[in-house]
Parts: sequence; structure tokens; C-alpha cells
Amino acid sequence: MDEKELKTATPAEDQTRQALQRVREAEERALQMVEEARTRTAPDLLRQAAEEAEEARKRILAEARKQAEQLKKEMVEKARAEARAINQQTETEKAAIIKTAENNFNQAVDKAASRLAELVESRKVD
Repeated sequence: MDEKELKTATPAEDQTRQALQRVREAEERALQMVEEARTRTAPDLLRQAAEEAEEARKRILAEARKQAEQLKKEMVEKARAEARAINQQTETEKAAIIKTAENNFNQAVDKAASRLAELVESRKVD
């Protein structure tokens, strides 16, 4: 095109030319990306995948350790609480048994004393 034709171009034609230019640039970038992908070797891809997998494994393992530690703490606290409750219940039962034993012992002593007193009385009479 000569200079006169360029000056007489309408704005729609200018937009069309600009759009075509953008399309050509996009095609060129796409071709460059395809070529770059072709030249990138499989070992590079494998290395990158292995690195990403290792990072993911480390993150997952760290999270699992954290959860396991939290679970362990919760279980230990629960066990301690249960042990305290059992200990308290045992102490209550122990106190009740001791009280019953003391009462029975006192009754047995009173009964034995009465029996001895009866025996002593019966021997005095003879």
C-alpha cells in the first residue's frame, strides 16, 4: 500500500489490521511454547515431578505427625481423666468398706465381750 491508501483506511480497517497482528503474535508465542515443550526433556519432567512428589510427601507426613501428636495428647488426657475418676471411685469404695469393717469389728468386739462376760458369769456361778 502506498501512503495515500494508508491515510484513507477507515478505523474499522485499522482495527482489523491490529487484530490480525495480535493473532499473528499469539500464533508466534504459541509456536514458541510448543517448541519449548518439545525441547524440554523427559528427565527434566521426571525430576520436577519427583521433586513435587517429595514436597507433597513431606507436607503430608508433617501433617500426619501433627495430627498423631494431637491425637496422642487427647488420648493421654482422656486416660488421665479416666484414671482420676477410677481412683476417686476406688477411694470412695475403700472408705465405705473401711467404715463397714469398723462397724462389723466393733459389733464383733461387743459380741465377743458379751460372750466372754457370759462365760465368766457362768463359771463364777458354778
